[in-house]
Amino acid sequence: MDSDILRRLHYAAAIGCGAFAALVVHIVLTVFGAGLDAVLREVNAGNARQMASAIAWWAIAGAGFIGGWSTGAYLIAAARGREFMARLAQRFLIAVVFAMATAGGVMSKSGNLGGTIDVIAGLTALGLGVFCAFCGARLAYLNAEQV
Repeated sequence: MDSDILRRLHYAAAIGCGAFAALVVHIVLTVFGAGLDAVLREVNAGNARQMASAIAWWAIAGAGFIGGWSTGAYLIAAARGREFMARLAQRFLIAVVFAMATAGGVMSKSGNLGGTIDVIAGLTALGLGVFCAFCGARLAYLNAEQV
């Protein structure tokens, strides 16, 4: 396979995994009541709600970045034939997918889903996750080019 096509495929996979990690964090925080929608649900949101929303913002961004970076590092290690690193990262990715499936199952059981506020919060988390995952994947590939 052409190396340029393979590189683009690696970028897409890294960004996808980072976005999934960000969505997992968003779902888990929403279930615990500390999601991005904490401020949107009340007109006069207090400092506690604003702090919860800010922490959720940074947690989602961090999960997207780390997910994109770690997947990019995994794909680079696998392409270069580093067996230990590839196995370690593979287990991490399996854990992320398992966590996402579990969080989605828990979220589907809660009764307060739907509505404009949830759609806005979900799309914001997705956009933030994709952007941060791209940044993480780009950093992983820039570091790999220097080595």
